[in-house]
Amino acid sequence: MKTQLLALLVLAAPLRAQDSVIVIDPDAAAADTTDRQGLPEELIRRLLAVYNDSTTTRFWGDVDITRESRLTGNVAVYRGSVRLGGKLEGSLTLINGSLLLLPGAEITGDVLVVGGNVALGEGTRIGGRKEVYWDAAPVVRSPTGELVRRERRRLPELTTARRSFQAGPLHATLVIGSDGTYNRVEGLPIVFGPTLDMKLGGKLSARVDARGILRTAGDNDLLREDFGYSGRLELRYGGSRGAGIGGRVYSIVNGIEHRPFTRSEVGWSAFLFQRDEWDYFQRKGVGTYVFAYPFRAFRLELGVRRDKESSVRANDPWSLFRNSDRWRPNPLIDDGHYVTADFSAELDTRNSDEAPATGWWIRASFERNWGDDDVAPINLPTSVRSPIPTDGHYEFNRVEIDLRRYNQLASNLKLAGRILAAGYAGGDPLPVQRRVSLGGPDLLPGQAFRSFACAPQGVNDAALPALCDRMIAAQLELRSRLDLGLGYRYRDRFRHDVDRFIGIDQADLVVFVDAGKSWLSGDGPGRVPNDRIPSFKEWKADIGVGLDAGGIGVYLARALTDGQPVRISLRLSRRF
Repeated sequence: MKTQLLALLVLAAPLRAQDSVIVIDPDAAAADTTDRQGLPEELIRRLLAVYNDSTTTRFWGDVDITRESRLTGNVAVYRGSVRLGGKLEGSLTLINGSLLLLPGAEITGDVLVVGGNVALGEGTRIGGRKEVYWDAAPVVRSPTGELVRRERRRLPELTTARRSFQAGPLHATLVIGSDGTYNRVEGLPIVFGPTLDMKLGGKLSARVDARGILRTAGDNDLLREDFGYSGRLELRYGGSRGAGIGGRVYSIVNGIEHRPFTRSEVGWSAFLFQRDEWDYFQRKGVGTYVFAYPFRAFRLELGVRRDKESSVRANDPWSLFRNSDRWRPNPLIDDGHYVTADFSAELDTRNSDEAPATGWWIRASFERNWGDDDVAPINLPTSVRSPIPTDGHYEFNRVEIDLRRYNQLASNLKLAGRILAAGYAGGDPLPVQRRVSLGGPDLLPGQAFRSFACAPQGVNDAALPALCDRMIAAQLELRSRLDLGLGYRYRDRFRHDVDRFIGIDQADLVVFVDAGKSWLSGDGPGRVPNDRIPSFKEWKADIGVGLDAGGIGVYLARALTDGQPVRISLRLSRRF
């Protein structure tokens, strides 16, 4: 039954709703300029700027302008065909739709059509420039009515189907899927429920998320609940600037250290090869938060929550290969109730979330935690951690900073750098579920998984828990675009003048170097004082090369500081 359920959900991937369409007009006359080689980055930014401009008259869906009608000003239309019989005194931008100019129709300004074509009737007139691009624009309409970039689809996230509805000011989306992952604790977590977005008037809007979580891996130890949930209510005021407040209630299985893989990569690795490189614990509680974004690229958030954090054990979900092997045990945590106050700030000036070439991405977070008198710490050697108070006076702080910079050196050359630091920031020792490690395909691909986890000598724990207080890593990579043409090119059966391609047409050649260190902080042998970081000569480093085809990347890395073999890693996302 478990296998059949997995197969059913994987096959559901094609049911995912499409975010953009191409409206084909087979009778359309050939346009003056037609680009069939993919949309330039500058064009996509231009589309977003025009459509989201407050002075633009915006339409969503098909538009029919009669012969007697006259419009004044710039007009933008998304996901609909335009049938113009009258006069437009301004410019027209049509996104993922086709334009039909009836005899005698006139547009005094420019015409830009992306994701469609143009048909011109007799006696029509376009006063400005005419541009037509066949490829669909990778954009979607946000709940606020603005267009945002749609991220390029990758390997299905094991898998999600969704359906959206619009009824006046209410936009509803129903979701059923796997929560984008598969793991040794939950198996395939089936997530289902609605998301409701509603305009309440003016710049005020509300969002309600309600999710049920059904965990398909049986738990023989009864440490984990088979049914979880997550609910959120959020009120937001503003457009490009604004603020909001929200509340959450949840019972979820949470990842301890969100490295080295993304959630989707963990799912596919576990499903195919019975290899799960995240660790987990259960969180059940409530929280509230406030946030503000003074401008679109900058966000501040302050929250507080109280939850019960509990250990969970690895189960035995099915995997396609190596199914007879045993899963890596899931480490125990320091169980108990915790109150957490956290503050985060994020700056994102990247030109693209999916494949950035320029800009900054900086995120810093600080959390202050208080443990109740029911905190039950596990037994760790004193060389790793001093005893945790169990009298209700347990307090600790944790910080994380992720800084990334992207530079376009030339049209075909990009340079990117990253610094990531996380861990202990004061107070009592960190619990297991807040500790860190280093080594693996993300930060140090030249090293084995958790090569540097601060486990004391002579202690052999098959769970390989992350036990370090702090870590820091630096990454630098150079990317150059290559034309590979590995695949098959064929003629479109609907448009005989258009070639289509299946395979890997282009990929990035990536040359990279990484360095980092994880350690125990404080006073004593083998520790680094709290006000310092380790000497650079103690850092571990590697160098490597890879090929990133967008949805999949293959990398070779060699450690520079240890006698390690060359390691191969397969990624379903960019390194950073």
